[in-house]
Amino acid sequence: MTKTISGHEAIKFSLSPHLRKCTVPGRPIWIRVSREYAPLFLRLMVLLDQVEKLQMRNTWSYNYRAPRMGSGSSVSDHAGYAIDCWSDGIGTHTWPSKMPAADAKKISAILKDFKTRSGKLVFGWGACKDAPGVDYPITYSKHASNDPMHFYIAPGITPADAAAVIKALGIRKDGTIA
Repeated sequence: MTKTISGHEAIKFSLSPHLRKCTVPGRPIWIRVSREYAPLFLRLMVLLDQVEKLQMRNTWSYNYRAPRMGSGSSVSDHAGYAIDCWSDGIGTHTWPSKMPAADAKKISAILKDFKTRSGKLVFGWGACKDAPGVDYPITYSKHASNDPMHFYIAPGITPADAAAVIKALGIRKDGTIA
């Protein structure tokens, strides 16, 4: 099986039953991601929308393709395990970062709330660790790779981990909370 850059089983076809097309609660924005991780992405997007309004024109998800960075033997995490938000705002692969430090601090705090009982963080973030305000351990290390719009399922996070976190946080299938 083909793996994504973060080690997940790549979903090769946009109409795969392993994907779920879903709408962000209260917003006219949809994503297509792995069915097992969809509630986590939806909840994340509800919270990110409070930092900076999400727009459909610059929010996207599924795209089976080679990674823009990294191994030629894998595919992008966008093969079911990643979303991008604000692509024409805080940007892609820009340095210095266009992301305001205050927003980076808020996003860091949001991401830290998504963790397993054992403390493993669910999401990775494409922001560079050196960007002002970034305080999150699973980020990119190179300035040229700074991609703060990119959020992905961290390496080693399994569907069982996702189900446990969804239950622990009281996340419903649609990304709202109980």
